[in-house]
Amino acid sequence: MRVEQNSLWKLKALIEQIDQLLLSDFPHDDTRLALQLIREQLAPQEERIKSAVVRKREDFIIAACETVNLRIYDYLPILGFLLRSTNVRNSFESYDALVQIASSLIDNPKVVMSSEWDFSPLTYPMTLPGLPDFVLLGMPTSESGNALILPLAGHELGHSLWEEGKLAESVANETIKYIVASASDFKRAYSDYSNATITPQLLEQDMFLNGLISEVVKQVVSQIEELFCDAVGVSLFGASFVQAFHYLLAPGMGGDMRNPRYPKLSTRAYCIENFGGVDLNAIGLEDFSKEFPDTGAPGGLRDAFVYKMVDDLALAEAPQAYRNALDLLIKKAGHHLPTAEGEEEVYKMFAHEIPSGHPTSLADILNAGWRFVREKGDSLEDFEPISELMLKSIEVLEYRRRLSDAGL
Repeated sequence: MRVEQNSLWKLKALIEQIDQLLLSDFPHDDTRLALQLIREQLAPQEERIKSAVVRKREDFIIAACETVNLRIYDYLPILGFLLRSTNVRNSFESYDALVQIASSLIDNPKVVMSSEWDFSPLTYPMTLPGLPDFVLLGMPTSESGNALILPLAGHELGHSLWEEGKLAESVANETIKYIVASASDFKRAYSDYSNATITPQLLEQDMFLNGLISEVVKQVVSQIEELFCDAVGVSLFGASFVQAFHYLLAPGMGGDMRNPRYPKLSTRAYCIENFGGVDLNAIGLEDFSKEFPDTGAPGGLRDAFVYKMVDDLALAEAPQAYRNALDLLIKKAGHHLPTAEGEEEVYKMFAHEIPSGHPTSLADILNAGWRFVREKGDSLEDFEPISELMLKSIEVLEYRRRLSDAGL
């Protein structure tokens, strides 16, 4: 069977799957809109293939079929995400509050909240074909009904705010400086250059070294983005972000393997502790960064050198990333940031096991919820009672917001 017929059948099957999903009941309109936009992206592909066949252009046929395969690869995980966004186990009570925060930070965002079969919360990039304005927030399915991990959505919102700008250029310059300053370690790792004088000119002109620097820059920028997103989370939700981070991720998963595009958990914890502005002693996490031990280093000299270089360069940028995140949130979403007074008002109600009647921000509810957990300590059998109080309070927050918008 020819490749174009295979592609037409695969395309037809995917569109039929979308049509089936469109028959679902959606708690929010943005999920339906996302499905419709994906369908609109796929529909013209059939005509492209058929037109290429009529013209008998093999190169056009191959290009059209490759596009179909790429679209299926891109969209299948998204379709699963959209389907899971209809599941009642999701904390739909928090949807409006997250939309309000996203709307303060991003122009006219469309938000879909769902559960993920992934250990960590995640977001899909806002560069998906056909879905440029969508923020897709995914929480681990085992925790999707737990209001206490909602602060981690702050990290995911950070990805939608991230702008690389001219960072790659400055990181490239810092990489060159780093290698020159570490010339002896570099030569041990790269014995082909043991007799060379390591200068900026050599690093810029040598094709191999130029490629190395390019890859290092990508990894460093990726790590800085992750640190920036942590900064958004801790700036937006304060202590509750730190506690949710600790709850879900400490002490890590062990093992010697890690992706150099992501900072070590120990690095993330160090930055939260030192740049996040949260009094960790006050929330019982005075040993916070110590509870995220380093994983093993790569075995080879080259890998060890590159990993250390990437980690060092990213860490050097962390203080600025945290400052940038806080400045951005104060400017765009100051009314969503936590306050001691707001947390205290919510906590007083939680202490009597009553939802808050006058919450002013999602952050205050989340911080009061974690404070309740700290105060009750070992007497809590599980998180469900406080999670329910938090979700009810978040519903009240939405209700009061709607009354305010209506001028009532």
